[in-house]
Amino acid sequence: MTAQESTTVFSFRTYDSQTHGMVLAPFKAERDVIRSRYSGEVLEGTGHEVPRHALDNEGRYRRVATGWGELD
Repeated sequence: MTAQESTTVFSFRTYDSQTHGMVLAPFKAERDVIRSRYSGEVLEGTGHEVPRHALDNEGRYRRVATGWGELD
């Protein structure tokens, strides 16, 4: 995969106003999306390269029962 065909996504934590604490997001995202859209904290060491087309319109890469990937 070339750099334009792939991207690196990370697990992250974000603040939950109901629990008043940090929670693990149920999806991965690119570093800049985590910071700008979700005001999240990137969990270093969780990144992996995925095809750009595997991200949804909001920049999310979701875990499915068989692993990390697209939702149908």
